[in-house]
Amino acid sequence: MVEGNENSFADDAPLTDAGLDRLNRAPFARRVAGILRELPAKKGLVLGIHGPWGDGKTTVLNFVRNALEDDAEIVVRDFNPWRLADDDAMLRGFFSMVAQAIEASLSTKKERFTEGAATWAKRARWVTGLLGLFSKSADTLDGLLARLADVAATGDSLKLEELRSRLAKRLEGSSKRIVVLVDDLDRLDRDETHTLFRLVKACADLPNVCFVLAFDDDAVAAALGERYGAGGGKSGRDFLEKIIQVPLRLPVAAKDDLRSLCFEQVDAALSGAGVELTEQEVGEFVSGFDSGASIRLTTPRAANRYGNALRFALPALIGEVNLADLLLVEALRAFYPDVYAVVRDNHCDFSGVEGEAFGRRVESPRAVRLLEPVLTRLTQDEVDAVKGLLVSLFPRLAGAYGNTNYRSDWIERWSRERRVSSPQYAARYFTYGVPHDDVSDAELGVMIGIAARGSVPELRTAISSHLDGRTASRLIEKLRGIESSVDPATAASLVQAIGPLGAHIPNPRSLMGFETPTGQAGILISHLLRRIPDRARRLEVAKQAMADADPLSFGVECLRWFRVTDKPEKEDANALTQAEEAEAQRVLVDRIKAEAAKGTVLFDSAMGEAGSLLYAWWRADGTEPVQAYLVGMFEKRPELVGAFLEAMAPRAWSAGDVIPHISDLDGGHLKNIRHVIDLDVLADHIRANCAGDFDATDWSYDDTRPVQQRLAEQFTYILRKWETDGEPGADGDSTGPEEPALEDGESS
Repeated sequence: MVEGNENSFADDAPLTDAGLDRLNRAPFARRVAGILRELPAKKGLVLGIHGPWGDGKTTVLNFVRNALEDDAEIVVRDFNPWRLADDDAMLRGFFSMVAQAIEASLSTKKERFTEGAATWAKRARWVTGLLGLFSKSADTLDGLLARLADVAATGDSLKLEELRSRLAKRLEGSSKRIVVLVDDLDRLDRDETHTLFRLVKACADLPNVCFVLAFDDDAVAAALGERYGAGGGKSGRDFLEKIIQVPLRLPVAAKDDLRSLCFEQVDAALSGAGVELTEQEVGEFVSGFDSGASIRLTTPRAANRYGNALRFALPALIGEVNLADLLLVEALRAFYPDVYAVVRDNHCDFSGVEGEAFGRRVESPRAVRLLEPVLTRLTQDEVDAVKGLLVSLFPRLAGAYGNTNYRSDWIERWSRERRVSSPQYAARYFTYGVPHDDVSDAELGVMIGIAARGSVPELRTAISSHLDGRTASRLIEKLRGIESSVDPATAASLVQAIGPLGAHIPNPRSLMGFETPTGQAGILISHLLRRIPDRARRLEVAKQAMADADPLSFGVECLRWFRVTDKPEKEDANALTQAEEAEAQRVLVDRIKAEAAKGTVLFDSAMGEAGSLLYAWWRADGTEPVQAYLVGMFEKRPELVGAFLEAMAPRAWSAGDVIPHISDLDGGHLKNIRHVIDLDVLADHIRANCAGDFDATDWSYDDTRPVQQRLAEQFTYILRKWETDGEPGADGDSTGPEEPALEDGESS
């Protein structure tokens, strides 16, 4: 078990109880203690325990101390040099500690009892106070130590040997052994490291004095090498060999033991966050971790740091991401921080899928190129491991690192599973929250819960709160992601709630109208209706949607998707039968006619589908009533003739355009227009109310002319040409305005 509360972060504290040893370090510590205990009388020793940061050196020192503390013939003292501010403080602290240890070894129990604690404290202060100031000759123990410290600081080897000889004679009289444990040497700066080893060297041959030094030998050798020999790590190691008599490498922790320790940290983080992985998630995590991250799990500290990263990330993202992916992304952060930084800063290049033409590309994906400089710094085994981990997280890399390409239809699945490979979810893994332009899955869950209860007004309020900002399109997208799984009652509530909110849904002009948020909302409503198996109830909800749709053009967009095919074998792709569609259409068209009767302009060039209301009316009642309405509007407000042409004209994008511009009329557009008004009747109104040269003998685009004038001239030219040359392809066309007729699978 991991020590501490599941909700707290692992403090990386070393163990003191050998009974809690998980990495089999206790036998090593017992052997070290045995060596110190079994040394011949009067013998000193300098023993080094080497290992990287976080590998458990302090734990081993604790175990050594515990193994020796009950031995009446051994005095154990600790010295932690990194806690001291400078070289002077280190010298004072070191010799104060040695003084106390020597006195403890020379004094009898009776002497220690009679002198009392106050005397010992006073003596320690006096010894340290003498450093650098004591100049008179003295053979007292304290005096020798003070002068020894002073001389050690100056580097005067002759005086040092003289003083050490005097001190050694004092120690000869002791039957006890002094063991000095020195930890965290690798935390010192270069100057402090040199000072500390001068002190150890000064006392290395004292009788009955043993040193156990724990440090990262690579770091210390590099620091010492700058002062000794030719410089560099080799010179530093040569110097260490003169001081460390018994160099010991900390035993390598068994991979299985480290893995168990690490997984206990994962379990503690999950428990603290109140979540439990599914069997599939466990399998995905363990497989990804073992193949990708475990090669870098080399110390207990690495396991603790990984566990702490999870303790931070899990509570922030519960219910918002895929848990197995989150555990592996955090493993990437903990064990490959440089790789993680590249992915974090460029996650858009990693998520999603490569184009289906990837196999024909000469250039590799940008994500691969971004990783190359980082991967060159790893060993080949590490490169293979991290590539495997990255491919499991970001399948788009499989085309470069493997032999598999993923088509775009995978993105829907990854989004449904909240994978980091989904462009919609990737950012959450690196921001530890839901971006401002996104909708949290928790909020979506609340909406679905409200819908299931049938509280349509409350649901409408919840949905509308996301439609006035940047989250509108994302909300529609997320609702589309669950449309095929909601129950009939929930589906009906969603349709009834969304219908009146169309005015809040962005509806930009687009070459592919069904890709706009409004188009996607129309498809959503159609697919939700299909979730209602009772045909009568389905029709009732559809008609209510037509009655509530706001604006009316949103109702037309929804109606457009109620039937997507007339093929009998694909009738299941339709939300309504032809007869049911006609009933729903009648509800909407009656609303359109009511607006027309009030004199409302039913064509607006600012609308995404400017002529949609007129065409919907025509489909239900034919041309005559629509034409009567238009003629009446033109007669009352002549300026609307040009506005009508502008509304019915196509939109186009040029290079660099942010919004489309009004393009040109051609014969196809005139064929559409004549469904709602006779072309000759419209031509008369154009000549009477619009500016332009209507006797022009050619058709040309001139963007210096006013838009309405250009359109009026183009309309007149095309119609006159039809009259003289005949209408191209005239076949009694009555199919209505051209629209994308997408089958069920394509509409999503």
